Amino acid sequence: MFLKIIEIIFPVLIIALIGYFYAKREKISMDIPNKINLEVFIPILVFYAISEKLPSITTLGTFSLGAVIVVLGSGIILYPITKLLGVNPRTFLPSMMFNNSINLGLPLALFAFGEEAMALIIALSIVQIVGQFTIAVVMYGGVAKISELLKNPVILATFFGLIFNYYNLHLPQILIEPLKMLSQISIPLVLFALGVRLSTIEFSHWKLGLIGAILCPLSGILMALLAIYIFDYTPLQTSLIILFGALPPAVVNSLMAEKYGYDSSVVASLVAVGNLFSLIVIPIVLYFLFII
Repeated sequence: MFLKIIEIIFPVLIIALIGYFYAKREKISMDIPNKINLEVFIPILVFYAISEKLPSITTLGTFSLGAVIVVLGSGIILYPITKLLGVNPRTFLPSMMFNNSINLGLPLALFAFGEEAMALIIALSIVQIVGQFTIAVVMYGGVAKISELLKNPVILATFFGLIFNYYNLHLPQILIEPLKMLSQISIPLVLFALGVRLSTIEFSHWKLGLIGAILCPLSGILMALLAIYIFDYTPLQTSLIILFGALPPAVVNSLMAEKYGYDSSVVASLVAVGNLFSLIVIPIVLYFLFII
């Protein structure tokens, strides 16, 4: 069991560490690689996984609702905690609600449960992405634009993937192979970029960051268990939504807080400490998922 967990965690950790230490040695910017990944490689991965690897889109309905419960429920149950901590809810809650489902969720699902699981966790990630660019933007003081969301390549890839899956359409094999190869770029690149980003994040508010690092997976797992209680999930779906709930804050939270000038140093600490603490949380969660 221990070796199985190491096999899952090690590729994720080593690629992120390579990015971290490389960024410490060389002053690099991941802006262009990240843009290419978000606009080309990840959308191709999403389309390929949904259209070719997902058994049926009928499995996504209640599963996506489970993600809504995890995201919104985490914010609701932690709102009173922000009052006890004396911290602004609009600073603290987005990092608790919107997790690292792309940077960590996708590779962990792939290494732990295979390609079918990756197609399923994309359904959870889409809920998180939509919320990140609507609810989180408003919480950080920005203005959510639905037109921008509809032009998001990941959202478009999801839509076309669902169409292909529903009508049992398939691209010619001559196109499938290059799409598959391009999709395989996305996960190593997103992990490398995560390491680079963590190399620049501040720890100035580490005490609040540690509280958030505990509350984020705790609230997420509690809401995931609520979703499991409400819906009739398969064993694989049960494992994936618990893993989804246990993920740390998304790195993009710190970018948004910086963009909108909203307590960016606090949010950066929540993200940094939360992702480091996940090195403890994720193996524990995987252990329990494999023994139940």
